Amino acid sequence: MTDTPFHGGRAIEVERIDALLPQTQCGKCGHPGCRPYARAVADGEAHNRCPPGGQGTADALAELLDRPPLPLDERGYDNATARKVAVIREDECIGCTKCIQACPVDAIVGAARRMHTVITDECTGCDLCVPPCPVDCIDMLTVSATPFQPDAPADRARADQARARFEAREARLAREQARKAEQSRARLARQQQTERRRSAAASPADAVPDPRRQRLKLTTAYNRASKQCKEARAALERARRQGAGQLEAMQERVDAMAARAEQARRQLEAFEAANSRD
Repeated sequence: MTDTPFHGGRAIEVERIDALLPQTQCGKCGHPGCRPYARAVADGEAHNRCPPGGQGTADALAELLDRPPLPLDERGYDNATARKVAVIREDECIGCTKCIQACPVDAIVGAARRMHTVITDECTGCDLCVPPCPVDCIDMLTVSATPFQPDAPADRARADQARARFEAREARLAREQARKAEQSRARLARQQQTERRRSAAASPADAVPDPRRQRLKLTTAYNRASKQCKEARAALERARRQGAGQLEAMQERVDAMAARAEQARRQLEAFEAANSRD
């Protein structure tokens, strides 16, 4: 993922800040991931708000940015600097997949109504899988009390691996969203083609539609198009906040949905105007 909203110097600064973060993607800093926090820090936000990064990360960021050192802000999280991994009590798991959907690095595997398990070596200890579990069968176990050290080769390698998995997941989700959008467009095209065929095959007696039925049809089409447009805009906004890729394809879908909603609105208004004169 790139930081296109920034000029070259700012993009490089974001990369350097992000390189010092532990890549837990936990959101404890108040942002939906490490890169969004890196952008915020580049824009002037406090550099000491990464609890999993510990004091070492806060000090490294202060040195990088030539800012005064600040004590770590643990954001109200207890034992936040300890390294943890999620462990699923597999005999209690009901296979709901909610933890799989929540994991930012695809470190949980399983299938619907089947037992899930955590890939321990890939788990970042973000805690995000715990709240959505409906049966509370996930424990966060401390594997080391030693805080993350941004200059330690092993810690850096682990963070780089977590970043790569996070970005791969974001790319996968974007592809899936684009595929669903294409399927939606194809389905709509088929529906429109079917409607045209039915209209062409209608008898002259059927050529004059019942006004109430026509009004209901146009109103339903407008409401459906407006809802789809709203959902597409919300998805695009979430993707922008998370720094996801393929925003251009998502923007194209928003534009298509908006155009369809506008066309439906005009058709409904034209119908209402024509019938109000009768």
